[in-house]
Parts: sequence; C-alpha cells; structure tokens
Amino acid sequence: MRILFLSSILLAMARAALSGEVVSLTNEILRIDWDTGRGAMVSMKDMASGREWLDPAGAAPLYTVKLAGESRVISSTNAMAIAVRQEKGEVIIEANHDKPVNLTVTCRFRSDKTSPHVLGRIAIRAPAPCTIAEVRFPLVALRLPFSGSGEEDRLLWPECDGTVLRNPTQNRADREFRYPGVASLQMMAAFDSRAGLYMASRDQRAHAKMFCSRRIGKALELSVAHLLPQSPVSRWELGYDVDLAGLRPSAGLETMTWEAAADLYRQWAVEQSWCRQTMARRVAAGDVPKWMTEPSLILTYSLRGQMPDGTVGDRRSTVVEQVDGWRELVGAPITCLIISWEKLDTWVTPDYFPPYGGESEFAAMTKALHARGHHTMVFLSGLHWTLHKDLAGPDRPRVLVDQQAEFDRRGRTSAISDALGQAVISGKPTEGVGQTATICSSTPLAREILLGASMRCQQLGIDCVQVDQIVGGGMKECLHPRHDHPPGGGNWCSEALYRLFGEIRKEGKARDPNFAFSIEEPGEFYLPLLDTYHARDLHQGRWPRSGAGVMGVPLFTHVYHDYIAGYGSEGCYATDRPSQLALYQIGMNLVCGKIPAIALWGRWLDPKKLEANQRRLLRAHLDLWRGPAGEFLNFGRRMASPDLDVPAVEMVFTEKDGKTRRTLAVPSILHGAWRLADGRSGTIFACIADKPAEFTFRNEKLVLEPGEAVFRSSQ
Repeated sequence: MRILFLSSILLAMARAALSGEVVSLTNEILRIDWDTGRGAMVSMKDMASGREWLDPAGAAPLYTVKLAGESRVISSTNAMAIAVRQEKGEVIIEANHDKPVNLTVTCRFRSDKTSPHVLGRIAIRAPAPCTIAEVRFPLVALRLPFSGSGEEDRLLWPECDGTVLRNPTQNRADREFRYPGVASLQMMAAFDSRAGLYMASRDQRAHAKMFCSRRIGKALELSVAHLLPQSPVSRWELGYDVDLAGLRPSAGLETMTWEAAADLYRQWAVEQSWCRQTMARRVAAGDVPKWMTEPSLILTYSLRGQMPDGTVGDRRSTVVEQVDGWRELVGAPITCLIISWEKLDTWVTPDYFPPYGGESEFAAMTKALHARGHHTMVFLSGLHWTLHKDLAGPDRPRVLVDQQAEFDRRGRTSAISDALGQAVISGKPTEGVGQTATICSSTPLAREILLGASMRCQQLGIDCVQVDQIVGGGMKECLHPRHDHPPGGGNWCSEALYRLFGEIRKEGKARDPNFAFSIEEPGEFYLPLLDTYHARDLHQGRWPRSGAGVMGVPLFTHVYHDYIAGYGSEGCYATDRPSQLALYQIGMNLVCGKIPAIALWGRWLDPKKLEANQRRLLRAHLDLWRGPAGEFLNFGRRMASPDLDVPAVEMVFTEKDGKTRRTLAVPSILHGAWRLADGRSGTIFACIADKPAEFTFRNEKLVLEPGEAVFRSSQ
C-alpha cells in the first residue's frame, strides 16, 4: 500500500515537472488554466455546472501562423522556447520560433471578474520583415461529446441568418465562414442544455477573418483565422480583442439555447458604430423610406418564363395584371422584384442595358406599376463578369453568351487575381450563373459597374436596388500586385465596398428620398447603408442552411432586428396545391419579422388560385402588420422564445441541388417573441399544420386552423 502511495506521488511529480505550473484567470462564469511549461490552455471550466470543456491531455495549439508562400504552419506547439507569466491581472504567453523564420509571438489574456468575458490579443515580432498571410488565434479544442451521448450538444454558427449544428460528434463540423461575408456577425458558440461556451472577435472595422470549426480526433476545434495584408512586416499586432466567455440562459429561460450567445454578443454589438440609430429612428428621420415599413408584399417575377398556356415566352405584358392580382389577394401594395430583366439573360453581367425589351418599354412598365401604388426592385449580379454561359431550363430557351473578348479588353486587369496578376476564373458555362470572373472592389471599374448600373436602374423606374452575389458584403481576397490595395486580407475590401454602397445610396436618395438599397444576406458592418436586406430565415435543408444535422435559426434577427428589418427572400414558395413547405416558409417570414414575399420566378401562378391555407397565412401576415403587431414586426427586438408544447411536424426539405432530401422536425405552431423600446412585448403565432392545432399560452387556450396566425400582447 505504501509503495503504491509513493508511486502515485512520484507519478504526479513527474507529470507536474513535464507540464509545469498552472496560471489561471477566473471570472463570474469561467475559469481558464494555462500550463506554464507548454503555454497551452489545459482547462476551461464552467463555474456553475462544473463542466470541463477541454481535454487536459490534448495538445491543441494556442495559435498558428501561416507565412505567404510557405506550406509549413508555425504553431505554439513547435515553439523553440515558451514562457508564461501572470502580470497585473494578465496571463502573458511569449513563444520564440526559429523555423522557417525567427519570430517572437506574444499572447495576452485578461478577464473582468464582473463579466463572463476573457479577452485576448496576439502580436508578432521578427528581426527581419516577413509576409504573414494568416494568424489563427485563439484555438480551443473542446472534448466531445460535451455531455452524455452528445444528443444535446449544439454548435452555433454565424452563417448568414444563423445556423445550429446538432450533435457535432455525429455530424460534420468542418466549416469556415468568412467575415465580412457568409459570417454575418463575429461569434460562434458551443452549448448543451446546461452550459455554453462563446467565442467572438470585437473588430469594429471589418478586417477579413474566418470563423472555423473542425473535428480533430475526438475534439471539436473552434478558432478565428485573421487574414492579413500580405506585405512584409517586422511587427504586427491584432488591433482588436478576441473573446472567450461562459454562457448563462437567456432571461425567462431555464435551459441554455442559442439565444444565450446571441444576447451576450448583442451587449457588445449595439454599442458599435453600425448601431448608432435604431430602425424606428431612421424611419422617423427619413433615412429609411417610409414605404419600406408599410404593409406590402414582395413578388419575385421573371420577365422571361411560362405563359398561362404553358409555353415559354416574353412576360412583360403580364406584369401589371399579375401584380394587381396579388394586391387584390393580400390587400396591400406589391413590390415587384423583377427577375430576368437583363439585356442578354438572367445573371448576365455587366452588360445589363438596354434592359430586356428596351428602355422605353421597361420604363413604361415601371411607370404603370407606380401609377397603381406599387414599387419595383431588381438585383445586380455583384461584381461578377460573365465570360461564357450556355444554359437552358424548363422556363426559358437555351442561352449562349460569350463576353470573353470584352473582358480581356476592359475587365481583366481589374479582376480579382492571384499573386502573379492572373485573373481568378470560376464556374462552368453550363452551370449556375455560368463562367465568371470578379472585379476587385478597390478598382475604378468596380465603381463604374455598381454605381453606374444602380443609377441607370433608378432612372428606369426602379425603387430598390440590391447588390446581389456579394453575400453579406464579403469577397475573396485579391492578390494582384498592382491594384490599389495591399494584396490579401485586412479591411481594404470591406472599406471599398462600404464606400461603393454608400455612394450608391447617397446618389440614389439625392435623386429620390424614397430610393432604397439592399444586399444579399445580412452583414452587420453595412447596417447604416441598408434600407432592408435579403433574408433566408424561411429556409431549412438548403444553402445557407444545408448539411446533415444543420438547422437554421434567426440569429441575425435576434441581435439586430430593431436596427434593420429584412425581407423574406426571393425564394418563398407558393402554389395552387396544399404545401406544408409553403406554409412553413410564409410562417417563418411572419414570426421572424420579415417583409412577406412570394417567389414565382419563371413559374406561372394565377393569384386567384393560390391554395387556401397559404392565402390565409399570407393575408394574416399583412393584416397583423396593419394591426397590433405592426410596430413589433418593423421595430421590435426579438426576445428568446421558449418552446411551445405543441406537436412536431416532420417535413422533408430539399437541398439546392434538387436531389438531396433531409427530414427535419419543426413545431406545428411557429412563434416569435418581441419587445419594443417602451417595454411592451408581444408574441406572434402561426399554424403550419394540416389540421387544427391546440396549445396554451399564458393560461389561454388557443386553437389555430391551418394557415391561421394571431398576435398576443403583454398588455
């Protein structure tokens, strides 16, 4: 017995000698320990639940550094020497590297005992200038499962409107989300019903970065990859904090949900420059046109498409009658999102003009819509340049486009390029939008394309222009050695786009204060420049909410709805037959506070033949907007919405490829809780079941018919 005891002591001493001492930072929720011998995080503990997030035996690096042109990654785990100290409330880790170049990397962490946050920064010094492409910091390897079998484990991603990955032990977690871009905001979180861990960056100037998650063995690695300008430097420092924090359930909830992370992020986000004015104040000041907040329906309608007799043809002559028909159905003006308006074909750019059918005919059509109280909208295809396109579809004849020569003459030198100045070409002529290059946002040609096309659209009677295909205001890095920007990352691209978007909006509103501007998918950095944004809260089981185990959540809506209200996309289904998918999408637009939308594209659908339950729910959306729910839908803050005790509905959602199908369980009653600045609160309910659904809310028994929606106020 004595021998075993002595052996245990010797083993513990050996481990301590190998790993070194531990230094810690502790706040009201989280305690983090660093091993002074390795400089690694060896423990991250939730103080209330006792949850240990890390595997102490793991060897996850604290940071990695990629040099331009080097395949080898510099990591804290291969440092030549490392020192850890605690000084004035900070934990400081300093590492020295000798391969492939001499570097000193310094990481600093600090905590505030009265908050859940531990904040960190990283800096690099080198005796000779070197070119850094990427710094990944922090990296945290969470052990899987978080608890139990992993069935309750969740990973929150900042993907467009927001996504949650269920059970990352079983479902693929390897994803990267660019910010600005597909990452609409700067955070992600891991959680189950009892505890949660939050990772974010506090960057006010939209530097390019990636929010990353991946499986490494039995661990789930979360990291932020900061993409740097690829110019030689001997000193570099991250100019903003990264944030690790523990989570507590949102107000009114007993268990952890994704809203806990969203609420924590919002505390920082609403103090930033992009939240200087709420949507209510912007509308009152005339910054956002009032018509954007008045009950209306966005109708996506293609000028090329199916005719009433089933043939494919020119539908310009049908636009006004169709739009009037939808107004009669919903009792509100229509914003006609005009698709396939471009000169050559849908999504063929930048040779847009004259629009399909000619300028005078197009202007006469928009004038007729305006005369009836409607509005108009178009998409621009971002900064793409169509090189080749060879496509046909059920609602259009074959289209052949060849703009290679014009691109070579006028666009190639301005295109996003590799380090040798060679334009990056993507896509195939026979797929998607065709084969394209992309014009770099810093070039004069980018301004010529976006501003010029936007103003010409306005002259032809377009009220709202959306810059599409620059998702969330993010673009690929350009490495061109002779463009007016440092090659690679940094914030030059987001600043260039901010100037471009601002100029479009300023010039448009100078001509007509009712001009509106939008982009595809939300992006927090651009909020002051947007009158609305293209939202996809209504989608499940397809991009940007695709993949096994992925479920969409209204993350961006939860953080920012009282600062900007989006519209229900160009993809909200409607049909003359019963469709639970259509009901779900219409209902999600309602409970997520979106401007309602119906997408026909090239399909023909007589509004009088819209299926009854879809008609009821669509009309309910407009009626509630006119009535007591209007302020909440326009200006309310989304609150954490406890689950309702209602039956689930199993629905099959189809990926964008039209083949992959995923079955997801969704509530038969969709709902969303809202609060106004004056403290009033309310909840919206929408029934998407195929039979009446009964539930209790605040001691009131409610029975909703399929397609029925109601609003309940706290007063």
